[in-house]
Amino acid sequence: MRPRLHLLILPLLLAPLAACDDASGKKIQKAPGEDFQFDDQVRITAPANGATVPPEFVLRWDAGEDVQDLRLEVDGGLVRQFTRIEAGPGYVRIDLETGAHDLRLVGVDADGNEVSDHQIVIRVSTGDPWVTITSPADGDTVPNPAYFAVAASEDVDEVEILADDWSLGTVAPGEVLAYRFTGTGFERHIQARAFDDGALVATHDITLTIDDGTDPGSSSFNDHVMGHVESYPRDGSYAYWWPSDVDWGGNPHDIYYLGELFSAGDPQQRSFCVGLTFEVFMRSFQDVDRDWGGDGSVNGIGFDDLYDFRVDWFVRELYGMGIVDAMENYGIGERVTDWDAVQPGDIVQFWRHSGTGHNAIFIDWERNSSGAIIGLTYWSTQGSTAGIDYNDEYFGSSGSSIDPNFFFAGRVADPDAWTPWY
Repeated sequence: MRPRLHLLILPLLLAPLAACDDASGKKIQKAPGEDFQFDDQVRITAPANGATVPPEFVLRWDAGEDVQDLRLEVDGGLVRQFTRIEAGPGYVRIDLETGAHDLRLVGVDADGNEVSDHQIVIRVSTGDPWVTITSPADGDTVPNPAYFAVAASEDVDEVEILADDWSLGTVAPGEVLAYRFTGTGFERHIQARAFDDGALVATHDITLTIDDGTDPGSSSFNDHVMGHVESYPRDGSYAYWWPSDVDWGGNPHDIYYLGELFSAGDPQQRSFCVGLTFEVFMRSFQDVDRDWGGDGSVNGIGFDDLYDFRVDWFVRELYGMGIVDAMENYGIGERVTDWDAVQPGDIVQFWRHSGTGHNAIFIDWERNSSGAIIGLTYWSTQGSTAGIDYNDEYFGSSGSSIDPNFFFAGRVADPDAWTPWY
């Protein structure tokens, strides 16, 4: 059955999307001069990834000012293409059959080029038992080990995950299953089987490719990061602030590089998340540069090049890796893909199923009574803690929980392991 769509675009203006939001869901304004605006990005704002919806529902979206046209695809098929009337949000009424559906919203620029897209999976339910793999998405390629998030109807008490008919384990709905594959580089058939009191009541199938993961090994850089983390007051005197009308990098103190002022601090020591972690990175670099007898540069990065490095750090696109991109693009670090290898002092960028994101410094894992990882403790600045402090968040399958496949941990290597980037 072809989905029936009814289009209505609202000429309203929402705050731009950013990578420095906390779990409250508050939309954070752009810091002018930094690439937080995502002018070429599109985002499905509702429903959230993994949500359960009735057969007829409203899909809401927002898009940057450089997006001229939008294309909506359902289950791989084009269902509507339209030219935007106003910058900002709009919505589409959709009527779909019962079951799981992949929704993809594509942004097209004035030259007709596809510049961005946002994909979610939703479940249309009329009351029958159901189960949905909400992460990874169908057709994804993910590093080893793989992390599976599943949502299910209330009558489901257990979900078994299989790969090519081989059981990977069981989880309760809303939990995350981690599994390390022995073979990588080829497509696998993944199935979620939902059980109610031992009876099979629903299934959901996707395909997935597993790639080799990365573990950069230990680094003394993390020790310096943790030392600086402990030096910041957590009494509210270093408040959270993301202004819309100030040209400022989000750092509470002045940052100098190669003998010049690179980014002025805030007179009241306020900060936003990526600005704060960037400051901690730069202070840690200065320590390491002194210890290793360096030349004062981050792997030969010039003063002006450091602005490009910071744009990478601050996240260039929706669901981007941010800090990992900056480290890998400039040869100073690498992503840590195995959660068991993540260490205190690693810098993390993560995104929630709702589409909001955050940047922080990893402190420790939160585990359940069986020892399985269910969330993390991190250090950052956020509205929910009134500024710099430790905070906890949890992985899950929908809503404001963290999407396990959009949790990115990066580790800066010692200078003798840095690689040329230019």
